[in-house]
Amino acid sequence: MRQLLVLFLMCLTGGLPWLSIAQRLHHCPNDCHWNGHCNPHSGLCTCYDGFYNKDCSGDCGCGGHGVCKADHTCQCDEGWKWSVLDRKCVWDCQCPNGQSCMAPSVCSCSRACQYGTCWDGQCECWEGYTGETCGLLNTNTMSNRNSSLGVNLGGLTYYSSEIKFVDVAKESSNWVTQRWGNHSWDTHEHATINMRSDGYPASLPDDLALEKLMLRSLSHTPTGVYTILYDGEGDIELNLVHYQKIYSGKGRILINVTIGQSGLGIRLLRTNPANPLHNLRVILPGFEARHEQFPFYPLFLESLARYSEFRYMDFLHTNAHTPEPTTWKARKTTADHTQGGSDGGALEYAILLSNQMGASPWFNMPHAADDDFIMKFATQVKQSLRPDLRVYVEYSNEVWNGIFRQNHYATEKGLSLGLDTAAWKAGFKYYNKRSHEMGQIWKSVYGASFDKLVLPWAWQTGYEEYTRQALEDLGTRVHDFTALAITGYFTCDLTSKYMSSVRTMSYDEVLSICTDYIQNKTRSSFSHYMGVAKDHDLHLLMYEGGQHIVEKAPYHTDVTSKLTNINRNVIMETLNSNLLNIWNEIVIKHSTSPGGLFNYFASCGKYSQYGSWGILEYTGQPFSTVPKYRAVQAFITSQSLNTEVAPKCSFVDLGNISYGCFLVGNRAYCGSSTDRGQNWSSFQSIHDSVSRLVADGFNSASNTLFVRGVHPNMTFYYYTINIHNPRYTVETNFDYYEKLSDVKVIRRLPNGVFKSLNLHLNCQ
Repeated sequence: MRQLLVLFLMCLTGGLPWLSIAQRLHHCPNDCHWNGHCNPHSGLCTCYDGFYNKDCSGDCGCGGHGVCKADHTCQCDEGWKWSVLDRKCVWDCQCPNGQSCMAPSVCSCSRACQYGTCWDGQCECWEGYTGETCGLLNTNTMSNRNSSLGVNLGGLTYYSSEIKFVDVAKESSNWVTQRWGNHSWDTHEHATINMRSDGYPASLPDDLALEKLMLRSLSHTPTGVYTILYDGEGDIELNLVHYQKIYSGKGRILINVTIGQSGLGIRLLRTNPANPLHNLRVILPGFEARHEQFPFYPLFLESLARYSEFRYMDFLHTNAHTPEPTTWKARKTTADHTQGGSDGGALEYAILLSNQMGASPWFNMPHAADDDFIMKFATQVKQSLRPDLRVYVEYSNEVWNGIFRQNHYATEKGLSLGLDTAAWKAGFKYYNKRSHEMGQIWKSVYGASFDKLVLPWAWQTGYEEYTRQALEDLGTRVHDFTALAITGYFTCDLTSKYMSSVRTMSYDEVLSICTDYIQNKTRSSFSHYMGVAKDHDLHLLMYEGGQHIVEKAPYHTDVTSKLTNINRNVIMETLNSNLLNIWNEIVIKHSTSPGGLFNYFASCGKYSQYGSWGILEYTGQPFSTVPKYRAVQAFITSQSLNTEVAPKCSFVDLGNISYGCFLVGNRAYCGSSTDRGQNWSSFQSIHDSVSRLVADGFNSASNTLFVRGVHPNMTFYYYTINIHNPRYTVETNFDYYEKLSDVKVIRRLPNGVFKSLNLHLNCQ
């Protein structure tokens, strides 16, 4: 029944029309030379833009960036030009000072960016780094300075509401197999396909296709022109959406689409065995030009700006990680067809995210990782991570928890090694053994820099005696660990003690019950484990914490609705503030670094009967509407005493004229200067709640200045200003970053670079 429903819904959205055909009726001449789409019903080719002849054998040289002219040369897209010598479209750049082209209309930098990324002749610095080459660290400019709050990032799945990458194919599903004449969504024939190491097929039988999903079951996705890119040769089609095809080139397709709850399906119909299709990318509207240099979605980065640490447990798919054993050769790489799956995301992306945001990484080593994997993982982190960050390293996650594969693995290994005859003891004894071995490997890699390492030991928080026995077994090995890591959830007993009445409870009643729970049970737990940590000369950390108001199965729709509404209600701001303040009182105030770190669970996630875990429910959600977000931001502000939520001054330098945003007294303004900062003419002011204005860039084609307003609680406002009529136009967050990523936009000067435009302004 479920399969029939799925098929019916797909048919409504234009999917699966070919599955009703018993067999292919025709082959196309010369397989259309892989330069066009083959219609199996008619045997006719539809050539991609830039190709001609019945079998698409004629090539105008467009390369996916133009259309054929009458003389069979190409009318190249903007940013590209026709090369008579090469007889094809090539990048069109006029770069000064011997700089080379790095993308269409985009020049490279004259000097390498040390801690940042080059774009069109200047560096875009990582958080905290300043200067023309991003070589100077100024921690006072970091919005997460002194913050003791970290966050668990969401996982990489095709249905995740946290859009992390501008290339959403990185969070796509695994392939499903589909066969002509078979109405199954997945025929489960993966074993018959010769897959490459990157997860793309080396070849496909004539009547077999592969499909993958992305952006599934999401209520908020960017709308507009998506770019689909691929390398190699093959034939793909879209599924589950209605769309307008704007351009259909070889390796590059543009579609105007609104993606609904069904998501987007990409179906691979054919692949050329001599040059298989691979490196499939599906780029969000506006980000085609910058997606390789800047892979992360700006709204995702914006939501993480003030956390001092990211725990990559779900990002790297720690729970039930595969394969067993986990070897370095089997690791996920950036070239894989998806970053999702049980083998987790690529380490390179985790390192880049921490580097870019200035947030220390917390890595969970896979439970079945061999020594070589751990050694090479540690080596890559040491070589690639920016030098000012710590590294937290934990063996797996919640090895005590029977719902996870790692618990059974540890028990099996402990019993087989004869660590104990009792399964529950054998499990924690193996955890102790392997955790210690893992830490020693990391220390050997870091050598004299071992002080950058934080090695947490974590066991079951709720059963204090269980943890006591596990620590007792650890013995003197405890001195090789840095910290004791615990959980800090509040359940309020709503779905146990108060299950019979939770449906009819008022929010005031929930607030009272939960306040009492936090003040008593949670406070007692924090105090107990602070004492345990001190007794063992360990720092105390929180590896997961927050609300845990969730119903146990069997689930009831009305209870789920009540619990999700509680999580959306303003009382959740108060309760989370209470939780964090007690942690601050008992732990942070009495800890030296790295003690006191509180890892909230989690950064983003949809609410359902399985829990309301996300601080945000979806990427791009207005922060002012999310009580959990308001609570954590208020805590960071009060605890860090850091007012630098954005730069004091930001400038876009066009030579003859400059634009900038700056503070005059305590008021933020933006304006223009025609005399290199000697004088500034200000645009209209913006409402008082904005403490900083940031000039992000200027589009020279539309004469538009991009300005971002920042409230002290890290709520953002987005504006564009047409400088011929300097009035602020309010933009949505989705539209703002889409427009800002246009190649015509000249980006603001690197952090700390003013080129004398800061005359008479207090920018330091």
